[in-house]
Amino acid sequence: MDIRQLKVFCSVYKNRSFSKASQDLLLSQPTISDHIKALEEALDSKLFDRLGRSIAPTGEALELYPRAIELIEKLEAIKSDIKERREQPDGQLMLGASTTPGTCLVPRAAAGFTALYPGIFFRLAINQSRAITNMVMEHELPLGIVSARMERKSLSFTPLAGEEVLLACAGDIIPEDSITPEDLMRFPLIVREEGSGTRKTVENYLQDNEMPFGKLRVVATLSSSHAMVEALKAGLGAGFLPRPLLTQELEKGTLREVNIEGPRIHQRFYIINHRKKTLPWISRLFIEYLKNTVNGA
Repeated sequence: MDIRQLKVFCSVYKNRSFSKASQDLLLSQPTISDHIKALEEALDSKLFDRLGRSIAPTGEALELYPRAIELIEKLEAIKSDIKERREQPDGQLMLGASTTPGTCLVPRAAAGFTALYPGIFFRLAINQSRAITNMVMEHELPLGIVSARMERKSLSFTPLAGEEVLLACAGDIIPEDSITPEDLMRFPLIVREEGSGTRKTVENYLQDNEMPFGKLRVVATLSSSHAMVEALKAGLGAGFLPRPLLTQELEKGTLREVNIEGPRIHQRFYIINHRKKTLPWISRLFIEYLKNTVNGA
């Protein structure tokens, strides 16, 4: 058993296809099959069941995959650490981000980071906080930046400064300029879908004020911050969004902020990574950059 066999195995496992693994690794399909056969012989275990034109991983493959990923990443980390002495590191920095940090934080940070290290390029996946968290937990992403802490024992969470969350609406959906938390139940509200960091922030705020989320007059649940802004402008209801996503519309006057009496609502960001995975040096360098520039460390 060697590292090449493990890399082939992980590609076949991820793609659920020998032919796609062949394209992914730029190897012939017979070579892919030979590597899998040799690995199966070394482990004395069958790793894939052939189901017509498709394949399915066996129980042994399910057990092997996270361990193989860990070994491969440790090897890549060794290579990356050796390159650490270079004055200008290069390579791909892959990460995921939920909507708000992916829109407000990561682009600015990427611009500053690549100004320092021009040889680095970013590969960014944007999804809701729960989805990004699960992708990091399942080894699909090495690093994530999310706007809600979804508790997972296998993950490490590093807090970052976040953004203020505002209640906004168009016209007289909420006639008053200032309301109490209890007044929220009187007005039609648009909310983000479950798994969204902004949704979880609002739920935590309501819980702190002893108000059940189910008592709200929710008229729509949307899976996109852009759709939220458009729905607010159309007068469908009022809604909560981070300030940077509302700034342009507030300045133009198409939306207005409604003050809620009491403490302001604040959404934190978190850097997440798997506790048992060794991050590449470029990823660790980016984490330090974020902590220094965003948190002012």
